Parts: sequence; C-alpha cells; structure tokens
Amino acid sequence: MTFDSDTTEAHERRITRCKSCRARIVWLTTEAGKKIPVDADTVEADDEIYEHGRHVSHFGTCPQASSWRKPR
Repeated sequence: MTFDSDTTEAHERRITRCKSCRARIVWLTTEAGKKIPVDADTVEADDEIYEHGRHVSHFGTCPQASSWRKPR
C-alpha cells in the first residue's frame, strides 16, 4: 500500500466514506465534544479537534447533508 507524502498508514485508516456521496471524510471532535464529519483533504495526520476555518465540515460540501442533520 502506498501513501501520499503528507499522510501515514494510521491517518489513512481514519478516513471513511460518506454514506450519501461517498466522499472521503474523517470524524473529528468539536470543542463541545461532539463528532463532526470533515472533508479528509483538510485534515492533517495528527488532527483530532475540529478547527473552524482550518477544516471543512462535510455538512457544507455534501449534496445530501440536510438528510443527515439532526433537528434542533
């Protein structure tokens, strides 16, 4: 298995696919302790905490995001 120069095997294992659009995502934790799907290409190998402006929430890029959001 080969990896990009900016990734590791452990990082690649964290990458999953969106159930709707099949995009590559990584689940990070918000400051409030909730999990959020993030576009994988915006995540560095050692990122664990979601940072607005640095990471791109997959809710903003997924064509079917509204079907996955929890009602408030």
